[in-house]
Amino acid sequence: MNVLLSAAFVLCWSSGFIGAKLGAQTAATPTLLMWRFLPLAVALVAAAAVSRAAWRGLTPRDAGRQIAIGALSQSGYLLSVYYAIELGVSSGTTALIDGVQPLVAGALAGPLLRQYVSRGQWLGLWLGLSGVATVTVADAGAAGAEVAWWAYLVPFLGMLSLVAATSWRAAQGCRSRPASP
Repeated sequence: MNVLLSAAFVLCWSSGFIGAKLGAQTAATPTLLMWRFLPLAVALVAAAAVSRAAWRGLTPRDAGRQIAIGALSQSGYLLSVYYAIELGVSSGTTALIDGVQPLVAGALAGPLLRQYVSRGQWLGLWLGLSGVATVTVADAGAAGAEVAWWAYLVPFLGMLSLVAATSWRAAQGCRSRPASP
């Protein structure tokens, strides 16, 4: 069962950029995301109602923190990704910009989480960032006047939203998990 759920997750998640590109031609970003998450929300509410163990020990503060992390990692990230594609940024460039998230998270791990990056890792971070910058500038040049320059900043905002959610969650550690049954 876990293998099937994992495969379904990978299929749904990886189809997001393709769905955004196709959907941006016919619907607004919030509408696309509503239809992407509505079926999932129904399934999760049903699963939560059946399995009350997930709610046991969850304080209002913990729930608020999880809601905020979810809003940053899902709404902040996905709204910006879909909106950038709606603005005309190519889905490949958007995916590449958002793919910088591990690089930024790694760079911030030291100051925020006291998990420091080695010199070799820093070299890799800078090489990855320069590659993303090169492709983004080339894509912006190829798009010409069709896409506003600031539209390329939109996926960066989404990536930063995901970095914020990831860092906040990592800083919370086990404290935000409900008590075991």
